[in-house]
Amino acid sequence: IEHAYAIATAHPALRGISLGEADLRADLGVRADAGLDWPRSRVVVAARAAGLAPPPQSVHPDVRDLDGLAASCARGRALGFLGRAAIHPRQLPVIERAYLPTPAEIEHAETITQAAARGQGAQALPDGRFVDAAAVALARRTLSLAHGT
Repeated sequence: IEHAYAIATAHPALRGISLGEADLRADLGVRADAGLDWPRSRVVVAARAAGLAPPPQSVHPDVRDLDGLAASCARGRALGFLGRAAIHPRQLPVIERAYLPTPAEIEHAETITQAAARGQGAQALPDGRFVDAAAVALARRTLSLAHGT
């Protein structure tokens, strides 16, 4: 974790990094999922700072706990992960639902990109939300995920 950025920039052929959560959890003695938030964030930030794609989240080891998987995926998505490794086929629909944009997120992203196409520079939407270059970039990423491009 301490060398995540150095690892992410170690070779030009490197395309991604990820976190071995089970190993780290065992090494640190972490029992609560929240105890991994900092290492998870560190790996996401290192990957993005190195120009790599957002990393996939590590596997959820309990193949029967689909509610726990969904909650963990939601947390991982909030931390910046993009997708997740799976160890059983029954996990795949849960992971897909968690990481694909919701209809509300797609609608919001479309509103932002349309406002950006009409406007000049930063602006506010009628509901008060601010639209700037960062908001437009996130909206475009959301639409790209939604449309599989």
